[in-house]
Amino acid sequence: MLRQKRIEEDFFLEKLRPEVLGAWETGRECDLDEAVEYQKSLPDGKNFTKVLSAYRESGKIGLFPRSGVPVVEREIELLQGLNAVGVRLFPFTTDSYTRNLQLTKAKQGLEESIRTGTMKLNGYPIINHGVKTTRRVVESCEGAFDPRSSRVANSFVGEVAFASGMTAMPNSFFGWLGGYDKSATVEECITTAQYLGRLIGYYADRGVIISTDCHGWLPNGVIPMYVNIATQIIEALVSAEQGVKAVVPLLNFQGNLAQDVSEIRAAHGLFRKYLDRFGHTDTIVPGLIGNQSSLFAFPQDVGNAYGYINYVAMAAAMSPLDACSVKTVDEAIGVPSVESHMQTYRSANWIFNVVRQQGIQLDTAQIAQEQRMCELAVSAIIDKVIDMGDGDVTVGVDRAIAAGVLDSPFSINIHVRDLCLGARDLQGACRYIEYGNLPLPDEVRAYNDEKVHERELAEHRKLGYKNSIADFWSLSRGVIIDPPDAVDAEEELPAHVAAAIKAAQPTVITGTVGVDSHVIGTKIISKVLRETGFKVVALGAQTAAEEFIKAAQETDADAVLITSLYGMAEMDLQGFRDKCVEAGLDDILLYIGGNLGVGKHDFADDVAKFTALGFNRVYPPSAPITPSVIDLYTDLGL
Repeated sequence: MLRQKRIEEDFFLEKLRPEVLGAWETGRECDLDEAVEYQKSLPDGKNFTKVLSAYRESGKIGLFPRSGVPVVEREIELLQGLNAVGVRLFPFTTDSYTRNLQLTKAKQGLEESIRTGTMKLNGYPIINHGVKTTRRVVESCEGAFDPRSSRVANSFVGEVAFASGMTAMPNSFFGWLGGYDKSATVEECITTAQYLGRLIGYYADRGVIISTDCHGWLPNGVIPMYVNIATQIIEALVSAEQGVKAVVPLLNFQGNLAQDVSEIRAAHGLFRKYLDRFGHTDTIVPGLIGNQSSLFAFPQDVGNAYGYINYVAMAAAMSPLDACSVKTVDEAIGVPSVESHMQTYRSANWIFNVVRQQGIQLDTAQIAQEQRMCELAVSAIIDKVIDMGDGDVTVGVDRAIAAGVLDSPFSINIHVRDLCLGARDLQGACRYIEYGNLPLPDEVRAYNDEKVHERELAEHRKLGYKNSIADFWSLSRGVIIDPPDAVDAEEELPAHVAAAIKAAQPTVITGTVGVDSHVIGTKIISKVLRETGFKVVALGAQTAAEEFIKAAQETDADAVLITSLYGMAEMDLQGFRDKCVEAGLDDILLYIGGNLGVGKHDFADDVAKFTALGFNRVYPPSAPITPSVIDLYTDLGL
């Protein structure tokens, strides 16, 4: 039964850990007593909490870039290159197969990466490599490590990571609900987080401080960070109850300087307020980390990409952040190269150093107002969750998500209500245009509505779904909001095409393939196709290739439209056309689009590979929707 209660140590050690570690042979390498002693032998520069605290004390900003490639030697090369540009905090990306405990596939991808010299996995398969090998990686450079995983493998990844000398890890069950786990229940997500919290608490009881960074509910769209910050704090409370002694807010930039700075300023006080309220006065917040622009679309043009990352660096330098994650300039075209890491972080460091040293303080009435709105909204959300759980925050979360009291647009999880929606105001700040059942105070709603109304008056129309989608992409195009005519033009179809589709009502299957959790694109495509006149069977994210075929058989579908952004679709779709033929779907149209390979590569290669796999059309990640609808019209002979 779901409860905000510390797991008993004997139960944890004798029942839970053997179940986790038995999933793969490297689990035998995770000896807790030996791992504690190994952790104690490491220098302070390997401890995430101490490194982040040192940045805070010095007033400098640390870089917090992503890293993670499958082959050990290549990973060490990357880490040493990051060291050369001053990086001492490493968010360590595990590959998508590992995150979902598909360890045989991870093994195959690792072996193929070693054999070909081409990276076939989109991260580091930490469970396959195990403790002994991963210690080589940790010891190869200066700095502290913070690995990333999803719910299914989170407990096992944490075991291997901490035994290997890593000293931080997200424990963000709202991140799984928002962006990484299609079908898990709220209870499954929270109990998984409680395991990692208890593991970190075991180390803490023996004098080893491992921190957890709180990501909260990744918003996936243009909404204020109220729910994100509230859910970060709830994650911190769940972790602290299990014995975690250091929690780190991970705060997002969305493009409006006043809103970005104000939300960062509000966060530390809000964390402290609720940690203290629940008796966790000894759980520290060693620093604040900024995160680039949430999940917004990233520019493919290198010049625009530099502008994007340097806005984040500038905002970070003017806010009370102690470290900041910036994406690389080739983020939009695949897994970054070592050289792009170097160029990006030199650029960001230049701004960090030059601007932070000037001691510029942003104190405006707008920032004060935005901070007040954030504090009021976050407090109201958390208080409502606590009230719904009769004082138990975990019970409250379960009930609040079911009721839509905790909610966010474009979430991957099937248990989320997805009733709210946002858009930008005239200054580019994120506002709600549909609240759903969010418990926002009247003062916050009145302020939000005023800002929305200002834009509606200026554009002579009511803001809606199309504005929300356009605003999601706007920063990647170098604008804060798009002009009304540009928003309308993007989704226009020729009248005869629209009429033919509505008359025929073809059936299409949509979804992301394999264990790809990037759901926003397929949700947008599904909505547009449905509004255009197609019958859409939306399978959502993390869909096995066989599920597409089964759904197409059952519905007599005309086409399958697959999106993929995690780079491993080629492995997921081997023999897909042949399987369609075997299932009697000889003439079904197959479309695919997105980031279709790991690493920097030529899109022409993607076209060749997926055409050879039997796909009729292949689209790049930035492809607009309307041309693909016209392609369907043409290919279906409507």
